[in-house]
Amino acid sequence: MQRPFPIDPASSPIPSAAEPAAVLEELRRIAREQLEISRELGPDDLLSDLELDSMALIVLAVGLEDRFRVKLSEQDSPSLRTVGDLAELVVRRCAEAER
Repeated sequence: MQRPFPIDPASSPIPSAAEPAAVLEELRRIAREQLEISRELGPDDLLSDLELDSMALIVLAVGLEDRFRVKLSEQDSPSLRTVGDLAELVVRRCAEAER
């Protein structure tokens, strides 16, 4: 498996406020490149349907944290049902970080 997070922050500009579409695209990239999920993820896909083990969830969370410079925690997980829920959480955290 490749290095989990090959993003060079200097070469990957981060928008001042993360857009839901940008977060969804990053989720798709991580799923495809790091978790080897071949199907296209949509915002209505249930996270439970992805059958991710705990390590895969960590890879996903850390990848989003690194890309968008936010902090996600286990306390967030009960409220996350869909891929869209996760994307919206990242958008909210980006907005909170700007305050």
